[in-house]
Amino acid sequence: MKRRLSLSLCLLALCACAACSPYWYKKPDRFLVQNSRLNWAQIFYQASESAPRVRCDLRDNGLITILEGKSVTVGDDFNIEYDKPDFGDVRKYYYQMEPEFFRQTLQLLVDTGLMEEEEIEEGDPVYPKVLVRGNINHHVFQKFTVDPDLIAEIRSQLFQFKMSGQLR
Repeated sequence: MKRRLSLSLCLLALCACAACSPYWYKKPDRFLVQNSRLNWAQIFYQASESAPRVRCDLRDNGLITILEGKSVTVGDDFNIEYDKPDFGDVRKYYYQMEPEFFRQTLQLLVDTGLMEEEEIEEGDPVYPKVLVRGNINHHVFQKFTVDPDLIAEIRSQLFQFKMSGQLR
């Protein structure tokens, strides 16, 4: 009897632990972005194989750094392939925006579907390549996207940050 009771308690505890597991937790798809210095996003964008790469870092309530060019260092600061002919092809732009405008920018991305899960199919186009990662309201994310609405919003945001017309 005692053995049966302890076995039942162990099984109950195991089920309770499994129900609390982070693997069962689903991030909210859409939520209200709060002003926080901990919010950040990083966008990697390349329109086509021959187009320049673009990396946009949105950090610290409105500090924006944009790297643009064909250099591998646009996507990877620590890349050491310095023997490539386009290694030095990188331009940096710095912008500052008001914290409320920064929050609204992140809110637009969330509302467009940034946090929604996507399944990349084998037939999906390779370009434009879009990777977005970051931390918004303590929701950490990293995803490649082929969602046309999200890509259009990202392109709009990049143009808004005074891109030099290199995006196609």
